[in-house]
Amino acid sequence: MKLQVQIINANKAAANSTTLDVAVGPTDTVANLQEQVASTTKMSAFPDQKLVFKGQTLSSNQSLSDCGVKEGDTLELVVQASEKTLIKQLSDLLGKKAMSPEELGLLYSYRYSISFEDVVTALGSSSCKLRSFLESQKCFSFQGDCVKVVDTTEKAPQQPPVALAPIQEDKVHRFIEVSVSVELHTQGKSHPTFTHDMEEDEDNYMRLQASETVARSMEIIAASEQTPFPDRDLWMGDQRLANDISLEDAGVKNGCALKMKVRASEAAFASQLEELVRERTALATSELELLYCQRFGTSVRQVLRTLGLRSSLGRFIEGQSQFSVAGGCVTLVNGPKLITPATKEEEAAALDILDYVIELLCQVSFILPLIYRIERNCKVAREANATIFITELPASHQTPHLQGLQKAVAETLQAMRKDEPSIDSVSIDGDVVNVQVEGSYTICLRLAAA
Repeated sequence: MKLQVQIINANKAAANSTTLDVAVGPTDTVANLQEQVASTTKMSAFPDQKLVFKGQTLSSNQSLSDCGVKEGDTLELVVQASEKTLIKQLSDLLGKKAMSPEELGLLYSYRYSISFEDVVTALGSSSCKLRSFLESQKCFSFQGDCVKVVDTTEKAPQQPPVALAPIQEDKVHRFIEVSVSVELHTQGKSHPTFTHDMEEDEDNYMRLQASETVARSMEIIAASEQTPFPDRDLWMGDQRLANDISLEDAGVKNGCALKMKVRASEAAFASQLEELVRERTALATSELELLYCQRFGTSVRQVLRTLGLRSSLGRFIEGQSQFSVAGGCVTLVNGPKLITPATKEEEAAALDILDYVIELLCQVSFILPLIYRIERNCKVAREANATIFITELPASHQTPHLQGLQKAVAETLQAMRKDEPSIDSVSIDGDVVNVQVEGSYTICLRLAAA
């Protein structure tokens, strides 16, 4: 069913509200609709929000139909977007560490699934850059190109209260504060190489959603502590918490002490890099570093330091057999090949070879009278494609006839190899006949009904 949702920013004038058309199912929950709208409108970074229907705040775990919501109804999503919330989120990410604004921005995007630029737009400023924002806040200070939270015991001046009743957090979006220790074990070393107890840091507790799974919570902790290795477990005392249950179901409450045990290895790091390269086919080393930080919330330099390596990313990759590096471009040895667009000269040469193959086929084959038209193209160097449209096929048996003709075309070209040495091989791949010509040209012939 289709609904209208009016998005109201509680810290803005009502004139700035917007309305969104959404499509949902009657069994969808209020939480589903709330997350969908918040994500679409770039409001997902602000947890203080509620969905209102006919003046009543809806419970997140109820279905829309149980709340009486019907086709064409209008609801309100009230979001308390504030600069104070953004400052708290950035401070939590920094903790006791110092990092560059660029790295902090990537870490923020990873943690909250929204860019800093989209957040400040939601706050009413579309031109504010992260560095400028940090420099304007007294709670942050810069040391060279790195920013950190100001270490002071003085209490910041209390902000005047917002003239809006506080939005009650329901069970689904309830937050809990826990102390977290991280124990890092590096492959080849018998003792932990890194142990950080956040409980030892004053007022440095991590704030997590009670409904978040243990697996997702570990991702958040890993991003905050810059330990992105996937082989990890979360412990509460002597109990290892199952990955697929929520923190609340695992019995985690405010003030609990959690320990995340992480096993770091070069193989795990290489596997993460391989995943990124496979998605893009090829990447420059600098692009790979940026994507890694964006995906895993940690800089490559930090990972190499954790592994005890003093090399650069380029040298690390050169030592891994699954990667190939040429001209600063990283590819996978057994991955998809980098596609090189054909130049005009290469396109002309490939199309000449294609015309040669089609001419041979038409001279000796029964297929010529059936050809309605031929579409030719060449986008990749040394590869040309042709779709041969066949006429006079019975509508009810087109597929079997095309398969029969395809086989006949392949057999005809295969038989020509005795008299035409330029044809090296002929094969069928799905609905395409591939012809290898002169060792370096691939001609792809596809039959289709006219």
